[in-house]
Amino acid sequence: MRALGDLQVDVLAGLVLLIGASMSVLYANSIAVRAVFGLPLLVFLPGYALLLVLFPHAYSDTRVAQPALTTPAQNRMGITVLERMVLSFGVSLAVVPTLGVVVLSLVPQPNTVAVVGIFSAVVAAFLLVGEFRRQRLSEAERYDVPVKHWYTSLVESLTTGTPTTRRLNVLLAVVVVISVLGLGYALTVPNYGEEYTSLSLLTQQSDGELVASGYPDSLSSAESTALVASVTNNEQELTEYTLVVQLQRVDTSSGTATIIEHEELARVSREVAPGETWTASPTLQSEMTGSDLRLTYLLYKGDAPDETSAESAYRSTYIWVSN
Repeated sequence: MRALGDLQVDVLAGLVLLIGASMSVLYANSIAVRAVFGLPLLVFLPGYALLLVLFPHAYSDTRVAQPALTTPAQNRMGITVLERMVLSFGVSLAVVPTLGVVVLSLVPQPNTVAVVGIFSAVVAAFLLVGEFRRQRLSEAERYDVPVKHWYTSLVESLTTGTPTTRRLNVLLAVVVVISVLGLGYALTVPNYGEEYTSLSLLTQQSDGELVASGYPDSLSSAESTALVASVTNNEQELTEYTLVVQLQRVDTSSGTATIIEHEELARVSREVAPGETWTASPTLQSEMTGSDLRLTYLLYKGDAPDETSAESAYRSTYIWVSN
């Protein structure tokens, strides 16, 4: 069945699903949208696309006559539609981890955009190469999705037979749809038991690498040291953060740290996508002097209050400095 020019319906549908799934992962906050598009993208489409490259032929099974007392030779080409559908799931389970290794080799610190982009490009390439190979065959040899046959069979199963048979067929169809949607939900909905946000204070080396060492011992050298706050969003949803930087004078004579005074040096906000990392290097200047100073970074989800503290912050970290 053709869909658009020489492009067949399965390839066109696969490309549409691929684009829709990519957009849903990158931009949609709705769990239902991610489930609808995520299921075929993860467990079916990669395998189907690769099988189209390997087996562009329609299934044919012929037997060639042989001399007496021998078994007729079987000449089989392609795979059946049922085999193609079943194998698509199994092959996808092998392709997806392999693509993950490819992404890690190309992008040492992958983000959502890189993962989705590379994954989509590879699957799209499989679909187009498979379609190219199929177009080189004669029409009689090409694999074609039997959409009309499926539709006719479905209509007949729901409209013919006894009332009891029709009701059972409808019930079976409903169960299949619910099962598929449930599987898609389970595969694409995040595990909310693993929600967290990490805040770390890093320094930037001369080669641009961020490391958790080499911290400045004075506020004046903090700028030249390129002090960087790193916020990683593992909340499984788009989250707005506010980062507040304070310089605190601390009294430790009693054995506990007591803040005597503090000055807010910077306040910046950013929306961070799930799985993404935000790095911030605000300018830090203060008139406060002394050696008992603590440079404190306070992270809030959403807006920060006017009066900020480590107790009210979602995450916090600090280093000791002088000024």
